[in-house]
Amino acid sequence: MKSFNAIVILVVMFFGAYSCKNSTSDTTTTAPVSRESLKASIQAMEDSVTTLSTQKTTGAMLSLSQQELINRLTAYYRNYPEDPYSADCLFKVQMVYSGLNAHRKSIAYGDTLLKQFPGYKNKCLAIESNIAALDVFIEPRDTAEIHRYYNMLLNDNDYPSAKKTEIRRRLKYLELSIFDYASLPKNKPLKK
Repeated sequence: MKSFNAIVILVVMFFGAYSCKNSTSDTTTTAPVSRESLKASIQAMEDSVTTLSTQKTTGAMLSLSQQELINRLTAYYRNYPEDPYSADCLFKVQMVYSGLNAHRKSIAYGDTLLKQFPGYKNKCLAIESNIAALDVFIEPRDTAEIHRYYNMLLNDNDYPSAKKTEIRRRLKYLELSIFDYASLPKNKPLKK
């Protein structure tokens, strides 16, 4: 029995030493990934997700593909955080997490996008997505955060004035859930 244990220990030590040798050589030969190759891999995975979502594919397969898409998008952002395409990657990650009902992660990526790229073309949609997640899906509702996001939209010069009017009305009834608010008559006067 002792000789069997000795053999097992020697085999484990051999494989341990071999794997350590390989892992150090792998790290020295890894080349940086180019923007073009990352973009191509992102596009390929987006195509796969689109194909899977239009076919009658099992939810698990689609979810795995969406997670791989998230991995590729975040890899681009990690490798090229200043690149304007990274803003698109963060936005897509926010939307994919929202679709996966991972709303806290969706909000976190939306916040990163807003912080790193304050002039992003879809900034208002990212803010609206965060509001929806906070107002509908996350319990308890954080009305202070919802209010903060609404103020971002109110302070945006390019945001449509009709939507700003609706936001001001919504802020008057922020204690109501979005569903209770939606049931209010539209002609009900604003609270003072």
